[in-house]
Amino acid sequence: MTDRTRPLKGAWGMTALLFLFMLVNFADKTVLQLTAVPIMEELKLSYEQFGLLGSSFFFLFAVSAVAVGFIANRVPSKWTLLAMAVVWSLVQFPMISIVSFEILMACRIVLGAGEGPAAPIATHAIYKWFPDSLRALPTAIIAQGSASSSPCRH
Repeated sequence: MTDRTRPLKGAWGMTALLFLFMLVNFADKTVLQLTAVPIMEELKLSYEQFGLLGSSFFFLFAVSAVAVGFIANRVPSKWTLLAMAVVWSLVQFPMISIVSFEILMACRIVLGAGEGPAAPIATHAIYKWFPDSLRALPTAIIAQGSASSSPCRH
């Protein structure tokens, strides 16, 4: 148990970085829907195929969240966050060439697996910077990163 009463030096900067991390995470989930019509026209996809493509992001999302949760108890958060960011980055490379339905689906599945643990790992990371009594605000800020960029919020 710690008896800290103040956040560690740099805690608010880390909160801002994790907010941006979650903002990118959320953007990755929504970008496919924002480009639906051009993608469907270019790849000659039916509505069913596009629905499968959209849902493919979540095939491994929850499984990876749980699996990485176990890893996060043994590996420092900074390395876990870095690994997720690397996965997100690498899965974007196939998009610079000619993309088929199958490649796009495979990339979305891997992207979902890489993003599944983002919120719990970001929360786990920020808790190390703040004492128990001061965690509510930074947690809320990080949570807003995953919700504030929605183009279709009702």
